[in-house]
Amino acid sequence: MLRRAILLLACLLCLPPARAQTPAPAPDPLDTVAVYLVPTENFPEVLAANLARMLTRDTGIWVKASLAVPIAEMAPLAGSNQYAAEDFFEKLLPQTEKLPGVGRKTLFLLLTTRDLNTRSQNFRYQISYHNSLLNMSVISLARLFSYQDGQPLMDVTAATRFYKMCKRAIGEARLGWQRSGDPSDLMYAPIMSIEDLDKIGLEHKGAALAVPVQRVDQVGIATVDGAYQLTVPAGTLTLSVPALGLSVQEKKGDAPPRSFALSGQQGALSIAGSFESVHSFRGAGAAWDGDLSEMKAQGAPEPSDAAFENIGGWNVVLYDQRGINSSSMRAHYVKDGTWIDLRLSLVKKEKPAARREALRQRLKAMTVSARNAGERKE
Repeated sequence: MLRRAILLLACLLCLPPARAQTPAPAPDPLDTVAVYLVPTENFPEVLAANLARMLTRDTGIWVKASLAVPIAEMAPLAGSNQYAAEDFFEKLLPQTEKLPGVGRKTLFLLLTTRDLNTRSQNFRYQISYHNSLLNMSVISLARLFSYQDGQPLMDVTAATRFYKMCKRAIGEARLGWQRSGDPSDLMYAPIMSIEDLDKIGLEHKGAALAVPVQRVDQVGIATVDGAYQLTVPAGTLTLSVPALGLSVQEKKGDAPPRSFALSGQQGALSIAGSFESVHSFRGAGAAWDGDLSEMKAQGAPEPSDAAFENIGGWNVVLYDQRGINSSSMRAHYVKDGTWIDLRLSLVKKEKPAARREALRQRLKAMTVSARNAGERKE
């Protein structure tokens, strides 16, 4: 079996890309292309195309290679020849969204020959770097080459290593594969060296038991200095909400994993929200149109006097609801690939202007900060 797999991998180096001759699997109508391999700069397009064919066959989901995507000028990290993996996400995110067949859950594997590290440079180098909220990974070929007389060789060994890294990323992000402590398992972790990568096999031993699921992340809530700190493991932002007078509401069984809910004033004030990928955000206007349709379908009181505002970087719409002494706010904060979606509502017998101002003050008391713990590293 291993000999057969190695022979197939050797084909990655010599077969011309054969997109038309081999029909792709029928796409899921909700997620057209499951995984996009996106070669950048001088990464071999032939290698990317044939990797896609092999990974499609071996994972059972549609893996497609794009043509090489140009990348804007990128400077190496200070004092090194390495490049920040985070820069690949920022520079290529707009281009990946324009690829044909992209769906809401499409995973992008950005392929590069540049040597990687993170901005923090906590490790000597990175072979791959993952951001689950963006559904993006960047994988480097730089450390995977074999060498002869000091010169890098693109041979079967290098191709095998790269295949393993791509399959691991797909398995974890799209197939629900768990990392393993078995040094021979494809999903063995942690991989601390090229020697570890060479020892692992080409297959995940738990694959037959794994259920294909989309990877999700739960919202974490901690109390720090009198405020609730809300984060998602895959996210890039932390939301801080003053805890005074608020309590965390238990999630319902069907609540999205990245959602949260707080309440105060004996239930008169409610704050609910979620952390989402920027891919899902279509603008405050589109979100408001969706809210109107949803309220109409549910038979909710008709909203009145909607007003769009910008409050401290939040795009906001404020509105009242007739007959129930209620004012509400829908607020959106978008940065670094993360969308924080908030809904605030206050039920109180006072003038609408006073209720709206109370909601504004609640939002102004919140802070959003960057975090760097949302990526998986190898």
